[in-house]
Amino acid sequence: MFIITAENHVAQVILRGGEIVGLSHRLLRGLDALPSMRTFAAGRYRFIEEPVDRIDPGLPPTLDLLALLIPERSGPVEARQSTLPTPDLRQALASARSLIEPELTEFLGPMADLICQEYLAHVTALDSPEHFTRLVEAIAKEIGDSTKEAHFKQRVLSSLRGAAWRLPLASPAADGAPSSY
Repeated sequence: MFIITAENHVAQVILRGGEIVGLSHRLLRGLDALPSMRTFAAGRYRFIEEPVDRIDPGLPPTLDLLALLIPERSGPVEARQSTLPTPDLRQALASARSLIEPELTEFLGPMADLICQEYLAHVTALDSPEHFTRLVEAIAKEIGDSTKEAHFKQRVLSSLRGAAWRLPLASPAADGAPSSY
């Protein structure tokens, strides 16, 4: 199961036969990932069926793990106000995704779809090359390896510069809200 937190960080819970056999959050694995996973206030998840050979040794039984994952503070999560994207922004986001996702897939496999979806859902403006660059830089951090991150950024930004067409940049949101990236 892949999880994208409200802060756009990636986590994973590996299940085998209904039992939790692996945990990860950003660069942390196994029990080391547990404290940061307890802080998730909100997020999205997706189950992906694919064989995973990794098992994190030393994990407690699943029922104990589930109890450990309950946050210390529990209370209502404030919903984030969202605005509907303009047609220009939707077009710009679709174009951005067509450049970013194939390259990200090279580094993260099927998680790329989920990561792109989450990051692009938070973009409120894509009205300059700087916004696009910040978006690409934010997504690159999910790769977790500085060499691969640099390679990803170089490939995506080169694709933008080298494309026969230009990214249809959208104008800022009607309420003047700045881009999340």
